[in-house]
Amino acid sequence: METFTLLSRFLPPIPDGDARAFLSEQTAPAAWVLDPFGSSPRFTVEMARAGRRVIVASSNPITRFLLELAAHPLSSVSLKAALADLSATRKDGERLETHIRALYHTRCTNCGRELSAEAFLWDSKTGTLVGRIYNCTCGDGGERPATPADVEYAATWARTEGLHRARILNRLAPPDDPGRGYAEEALDIYLPRAIYALGTIASRLETLPTSDDRHRGLLALFLWACDAGTSLWPHPGERPRPRQLTLPGIFRENNLWLALESGLKHLAFDEPNVPLTLFPEEPPESGGICLYEGPFRDLAPHLDETPIRAVLAALPRPNQAFWTLSALWAGWLWGKESLGAFRAVLQRRRYDWNWQVDALKALLGSLQAVVSPQTPILALLPEPEPAALSAALVAGQNSGLALQSFSLRSEQEPAQIFWKKAEKAPKNRLPLDANFARKIIREYLSSRGEPAAYLFVHAAALSAFAEKGMLPTGDESIAGIEKTIFQALASDDFIDLDGRSNPETGLWSLKDRREKSLFD
Repeated sequence: METFTLLSRFLPPIPDGDARAFLSEQTAPAAWVLDPFGSSPRFTVEMARAGRRVIVASSNPITRFLLELAAHPLSSVSLKAALADLSATRKDGERLETHIRALYHTRCTNCGRELSAEAFLWDSKTGTLVGRIYNCTCGDGGERPATPADVEYAATWARTEGLHRARILNRLAPPDDPGRGYAEEALDIYLPRAIYALGTIASRLETLPTSDDRHRGLLALFLWACDAGTSLWPHPGERPRPRQLTLPGIFRENNLWLALESGLKHLAFDEPNVPLTLFPEEPPESGGICLYEGPFRDLAPHLDETPIRAVLAALPRPNQAFWTLSALWAGWLWGKESLGAFRAVLQRRRYDWNWQVDALKALLGSLQAVVSPQTPILALLPEPEPAALSAALVAGQNSGLALQSFSLRSEQEPAQIFWKKAEKAPKNRLPLDANFARKIIREYLSSRGEPAAYLFVHAAALSAFAEKGMLPTGDESIAGIEKTIFQALASDDFIDLDGRSNPETGLWSLKDRREKSLFD
């Protein structure tokens, strides 16, 4: 089960133990291991805890901060002390806690008592406040309709938003900055009341005298509140894993002081520290992390004398929501200078699978200079889906990597892609062949002995394409793979037991096996 930690809904869900198991088979203690993407901080830390020296590259300031927290976990004592320090600061003559809680005041329907709501509910289509969630000491509570007073008070924040919004934007992009418009679009994911609350809290972080450990705790709590304060929380619904800055139909406006308090339960970990150094300083042979603050393509030329014994990484998935918010939050906390080249993510709104192929190809291609043909390269692809699998294998082949094995156990577990550096350039590639795909899918379903979801059918054909040298190049590679597999499934050999019009949503079986079972 996924651990509920800081920003974990945006990070790759990698089960604990995968890194340790791979490293124990492929490397010796003290070996140098490369994580070229740095997309999963806890995954990177697990490698170091396994006694390896890990070099990791990360251009995202927020991910780097999460790595620091994973390597040097916060204690419950320091977190509580940090929040107490923040709570005791003053705003307009009152404690900050009292001030922020009052932003969410409402009245109990039963007894009329004024209290602080847990959340307000908004309709994104109409832009109106429609409900509230609270619990009163009189026993009344739960979801209730918004009152006219709730609606009027929320409207006052929209009328006074300009000053608070401008202060935040100036941290990220001054008025004459070409990226100002993109920063404004990113900030639109917050309601005016949330902008005021977070801006007020952030201003205290800059001036509050406290220890380094408590300051890290304050930054972690603030990021927790930044996540809770977005309009990306649907109601009702489970905790989402957003990839786009798209508002749910009904979304929660969470009480941000209560969010800070809830962070106390999720941000503290009773784990020993892991040595963490900045490149080129080396961690100890007993295990640790060497962090390069930038993209792997810039790090690769400096690793020619480092004996990399294995490459282990969680492949990043396109996530416009996380990348855009990371730029916003980093600029908010540390100023635009902290972003470097990562600031470019503000300008991109859409990421398709062809973009993913090109991005992975560029990153994986940089491995050529730092690994030998004997170096094992394991890539984990969380939340596998057909196009993501295709993008990964196409990018690997076109980067000079030779597929050794490919494993997909379930739709909930990461796919495992095992590569090594190709010792010679591949021969002329064969074209995609629907008849070949039909043969492979038939063999797969026959050996499986039961129907299979499209994801597994796709994976079987895809790995056979890779082994046969059929994976295409070019902008239409993903569409070409999908088209070929769809053509194969349209033959008389197969039947979709669900009868869906979209092959990707079907449950596929051999047609002759289905007919035989009907007469048995």
